[in-house]
Amino acid sequence: MKNTIIALALIGVSASASADSWLYGGASIGQSDLNSEDTTTYSVHVGTGILPFIGVEAGYNNFGEFDFGNGKVEASSFYAALKPSINFGPLQVYAKAGAHYWEQDSSTISYKDEDDLDFMWGVGADYAIFGPVSLGANYMNYSVGNNDIDTVSLTVSFNFL
Repeated sequence: MKNTIIALALIGVSASASADSWLYGGASIGQSDLNSEDTTTYSVHVGTGILPFIGVEAGYNNFGEFDFGNGKVEASSFYAALKPSINFGPLQVYAKAGAHYWEQDSSTISYKDEDDLDFMWGVGADYAIFGPVSLGANYMNYSVGNNDIDTVSLTVSFNFL
């Protein structure tokens, strides 16, 4: 019985360790929300696991074009974040927190053309479906001046090394 418990513990540790990746990259598509206006968003990301439970990730987001009736707002950002995570076999649950440089172009008087550096955070989960491929979903929040852009996305990631 004792040997069985030790063997199961070692299998669990090795499954969690194999889910972490030294290098990964991927893309996501979903919906972004700015003051109750929704549009399609997409992003790409690349990252690395620096320790078994924490990584560093960088990416680009195109939040889309929000139509407010009296004009449109387009927004995008580049981000860098810390990504703590925990693995349950093929399932990885994570959080992200970091900074993003955003740009906003507007043709409405309610918003102005501007850019700045602000805070971003999010939560999500990925599931390793086969080989180096994992599918997931996440919720992210990006501060953009006096507003927040929220995104909900489906992701695909490729884990290397």
